[in-house]
Amino acid sequence: MKNLTLSVILLSFSFFTKAQTSGSVKGTLRDTSAKQNLSEATISVLVAGDSSLASYSISDKKGFFEIKNLEYGKYFLLVSFSGYENFRKSFLISADKKNIDLGELVMQKDYKTLDGVVVIDNAPVKINGDTISFKVDAFKAKPNATVEDVLKKMPGMQVQKDGTITAMGETVQKVYVDGKEFFGNDPKMATKNITADMVDQIQVFDDMSEQAKFTKIDDGSKSKTLNIKLKKDRNKGDFGKATAGAGTDSRYESNLSFNHFRGNQRFSLIGSANNTNKQSFTFSDFSSGQSGMSQLGQGGGGGFFTGGGMNFSALNGGSGGSNGISSPKSIGLNYNDQWTPKIDFRSSYNFSQNDFFVTQNKFRSNSFPGDSVSEVNTQNETKNKTQSHRVNLRWEYAIDSLNSILYTVNINAQNSNGFYSDTSFTYSKAIKEYLAIAGKTTRNDDRETMNYNGELLYRRKFSRPGRTFTLGWRNGVNDNETSAFNKSPVTIYNPNGSVRYILNQDQQDGQDTKSKSNTLSTSYTEPIGKNKIIEFNYAYSGNNNISDKKTYDFNNGSGKYDVLNLPQTNYFEYINNSNRFGANFRMSQKKFNYQLGLAMQVSELNNRSVQALTGKDTTIKQRFTNFFPSANFGYTISRAKNIRIFYRGRTNAPTVSQMQDVRDVSNPFQIKTGNPSLKQEFSNNFNINYSTFNILSLRFFNANFSVNTTANKIVNSIDSLSSTVLITKPENLNGAFSGTGFFTVGFPLKKIKGSNLNFTTIGFFNRDVSLFYKKKNHTDILTVTQTFGINYSKNKSDIGITGSIVYNKATYALQEGANTEYLRETFSADYSYRLKNDYYFMTDLDYYINSGRTAGFNQNMLLWNMGFAKKFLKNKAAELKLSAYDILKQNKGITRNIGDNYFEDVRALVVPRFLLLTLTININRMGGAQQGPPQIQKMIERGMKVFQ
Repeated sequence: MKNLTLSVILLSFSFFTKAQTSGSVKGTLRDTSAKQNLSEATISVLVAGDSSLASYSISDKKGFFEIKNLEYGKYFLLVSFSGYENFRKSFLISADKKNIDLGELVMQKDYKTLDGVVVIDNAPVKINGDTISFKVDAFKAKPNATVEDVLKKMPGMQVQKDGTITAMGETVQKVYVDGKEFFGNDPKMATKNITADMVDQIQVFDDMSEQAKFTKIDDGSKSKTLNIKLKKDRNKGDFGKATAGAGTDSRYESNLSFNHFRGNQRFSLIGSANNTNKQSFTFSDFSSGQSGMSQLGQGGGGGFFTGGGMNFSALNGGSGGSNGISSPKSIGLNYNDQWTPKIDFRSSYNFSQNDFFVTQNKFRSNSFPGDSVSEVNTQNETKNKTQSHRVNLRWEYAIDSLNSILYTVNINAQNSNGFYSDTSFTYSKAIKEYLAIAGKTTRNDDRETMNYNGELLYRRKFSRPGRTFTLGWRNGVNDNETSAFNKSPVTIYNPNGSVRYILNQDQQDGQDTKSKSNTLSTSYTEPIGKNKIIEFNYAYSGNNNISDKKTYDFNNGSGKYDVLNLPQTNYFEYINNSNRFGANFRMSQKKFNYQLGLAMQVSELNNRSVQALTGKDTTIKQRFTNFFPSANFGYTISRAKNIRIFYRGRTNAPTVSQMQDVRDVSNPFQIKTGNPSLKQEFSNNFNINYSTFNILSLRFFNANFSVNTTANKIVNSIDSLSSTVLITKPENLNGAFSGTGFFTVGFPLKKIKGSNLNFTTIGFFNRDVSLFYKKKNHTDILTVTQTFGINYSKNKSDIGITGSIVYNKATYALQEGANTEYLRETFSADYSYRLKNDYYFMTDLDYYINSGRTAGFNQNMLLWNMGFAKKFLKNKAAELKLSAYDILKQNKGITRNIGDNYFEDVRALVVPRFLLLTLTININRMGGAQQGPPQIQKMIERGMKVFQ
């Protein structure tokens, strides 16, 4: 208590002392000719000694500005405003002159640009339309810090431990570098590999599709995007880093990143290999888990007492770390170039491989009509190896100023093989508790997948602004082949403990799925008045799918899998063709814009099924006519405050796996089959968003509310085939809907420079429907999440504290015994401090609290990591670091899953405690950057002299 009191006294004294030794500067900006007040001009105060940013402000409607809390010293005032020459004036704040009044400052019109003039604008935040720009140099970062490191210091930005970025409460889905793709828009590739000292600005905006940007017609494709804008002197040269590390228990890590930039020509090489579960590069086709493995539920020991259906909601229960042990390896190449003034080319290639191993203990509680309950205890082991290749290509050819052609290609090839085994015991909890089923399942899977997707666009602008024509062709080819061996010896018991019967399933199954798709589309826009555009569009889409499945039983006589299992063998064709006609009207004004649209789609769903058991050849044809209304409205309340509302309807056709009527008996007591009579879904989505960002206080607020309803939703129908066998089949049902609301707020503490606080509240409600023993059932999921984050940087210290509390509740209409609610709490803290002689200390803590789960799964854990580092060589280009992970040895992987009639708690193997020694070498030969910061400082000073 004494220490706390002393700390408060010292903190208060520091604020008081600062107040006594600080002053302010103010003035009014006016136009030189019209003598009008200039509002929303940027006023920066630079320290005279090193031209570093001390503070900044924006002029109000009367052109007035005032900047307070400036410590005693010499300063430069720099005023920048679009269309005017930059204004510069020096001033001094001292004990004699604390408050400086510069009076009326007259700005000169910028009639000409002088050769060699360097314009300096150090305002940390700017708003230009829908784009927020952050000046990176205003958010001080440690030497060799990455973009990811500096993002943590920016208001409105949050970076999770896995590198996921949120901006103003929304997940960032794309990251560009100078407006161009970097490894196919993988958000983490650029933020983890580009150093902060190379970057001029981080721009945040909502990106749209190529077509929407061309026509100015919103097609609903908006996604939160970051653009990393490099400094002008840093787009020529080489940069990157290499890391190699080894540790206890044969742990290792290695990373390589090399970038060769020559203006528009850019080449990048990255690579990574480790066995510490670190996913350095997050290729979209790469999975650290069970890629290619069949999801067996609880294996062969499920039976009548397991319940059925797919997981419709997986609610994580607070894992201490990534479940299982991964050994990911990856390499990637990125090449962009402006081949000619008319041809822009962008490309990337990625190869990834992962060896994954996990052991799990599971407890699952299943509920049935009449409050019948079963409990399943399972131990399983999974081994999996996945390899994937991914190619992204983009050509853009500007035929002339009015015509252009754009062609994009995405190719993904993947192969995987895995082994799965489990031992499970199912207990009946009805009238008498007894062991009902004991079983063991082993399964070997092999999968080969090849996907190609391409799009060719011809775009034409006309001499009249707003008049455009687009013709597009999008095509895709997908081929997926799987082969598996499945053994499931199971024993079923009577209530008195005697054996009822024994089932020994031993099969080989293979499935070949091929699909081809083609979409031809055209769009024409015409201006029909000032700021008004009307669009007419048409699209034809054709999808052809073939799925051929064969299953063979083991023949004891021949010792081979050569007995065709007729009930589990089927040939299936599925064709989905549609014609869509639509029109949109858009009006744009300075303060608001709106768009109204309506489309009609006529679809045909035809499928053909050939059953091996009966030889029956069945064809089902369906025809649907749907109308798609859409509406968008945006209103700009002020420069940094806006509201957006939109509604959109869409269809969703069933997949081949949902329609193919062949039984999947990989779990002999939990059979799955398709339904060729499925109809397409129709979803309605309504969303409203309000956001504001104050560039003076750096306070942001974002609120969002959305509602989704789905008619004819494809859901599970669960029924029994016998006293011990369940069957799950998809059906169309109405009544499904969901709603999500969240608001997030962030701001720095005024009196603690370098601080950044974020708070987010999320509420989610989902009602899903199903058929349970021919009765309509609904399941309600309620999730309430509260998170907070605090970042603080000052001098040699960086502190980050985050926390989240997640409340989950699931209730069932027909099975009250399956109702469950639980709480997950996570609190994290990380701290780094720069010691003398370029030594660094860093540590982080993660505390997980699990409650409301099954006995044995309510485990709290404290994960503590710590490291020491030394930077050396010129410009601190090298770093030697010793790290200790999970010092207290408490890491556990615990999750909870929710299904149609069950909840399941899972405890999995995780990477145990280890030590790791790493060496990192940074490469930075960008322009004059290899000579260090003083050269950059001299450039700034030379630019400042222009205004003296």
